[in-house]
Amino acid sequence: MHNTNINNFDLNLLKALDALLETESVSKAAHVVHLSQPAMSRALNRLQHALKDPLLIRAGRGMVLTPRGEALRQPVRDALAKVSTVFTPQTFDPSTAQDRFRIMAPDYLAQMIMPRVLGQVFSLAPHVQIEMESLSEQGIAEMCEGKVSLGFGVVDDGPVLYNVAAQALLTDRQICLMRKGHPLSAVGMSLESYAAASHALLSITGRGGGRIDTVLKEHGLVRTVSLRVTHFLTISAVIAPTDLIITVPERLAQQVMTRDLMLMELPRELQTPSFTVSQIWHERFTEDPAHRWLRRQIKAVSANL
Repeated sequence: MHNTNINNFDLNLLKALDALLETESVSKAAHVVHLSQPAMSRALNRLQHALKDPLLIRAGRGMVLTPRGEALRQPVRDALAKVSTVFTPQTFDPSTAQDRFRIMAPDYLAQMIMPRVLGQVFSLAPHVQIEMESLSEQGIAEMCEGKVSLGFGVVDDGPVLYNVAAQALLTDRQICLMRKGHPLSAVGMSLESYAAASHALLSITGRGGGRIDTVLKEHGLVRTVSLRVTHFLTISAVIAPTDLIITVPERLAQQVMTRDLMLMELPRELQTPSFTVSQIWHERFTEDPAHRWLRRQIKAVSANL
């Protein structure tokens, strides 16, 4: 018994073999696969050598398959069908999909965006599973490793990201939040008075305040951070009874506003154009139909916020 070494087998011959087995004719097989008759004859010779069988033999004016040729008909057809699936574009049918998505977001963005997204997603794709989690340093690292389906954040102001792609969702700007009656509300806010105040710092990763502290340093100033918080929606509870001030995105401030709080514009030196909040994903998910569909739902919802 002879075994063919698949490593040395030209898989292009499979189409020629299939045509030969189906037509039982060199000339007809050549027409089917758009080869010349001499080229098909050479392909048959190579197949005969590889399979150690004549495959086709003359019978009268025509040709017939050998028993080995007959036995190969269905396996060859099945093999070509399986190979073709490799090159068939993936499709996504939300009505039957059972994909699992892991989404990481700051709680204020999750509260702003995800309720409408989830309503849309589960209406169209009732069998998918979604895992929501808070933004974290570990989660950011896992997103860069392709373990998190999607994250929300600001690409150019925060931890260094790698192997990711992003799509803009909405814009926001920084603003200062404090209790009503805060001393700064009476005298106004200069860069010096801003630096002299006691600050709460919203920090997911436990690092510093980024651009704000850089600008203060350029002016020879340093602020005192008396409190660090990691959860966005605890802000009102810690700011209302204290003289702490906190610099946050305006959309977040609108979510946590109570009658005990007020907003103030930042000093001119700290004011910047609006920043962009994006959905961010690992490059491995860029062309995946299920993840592309999810990102379209999120983009559509965000366009109306």
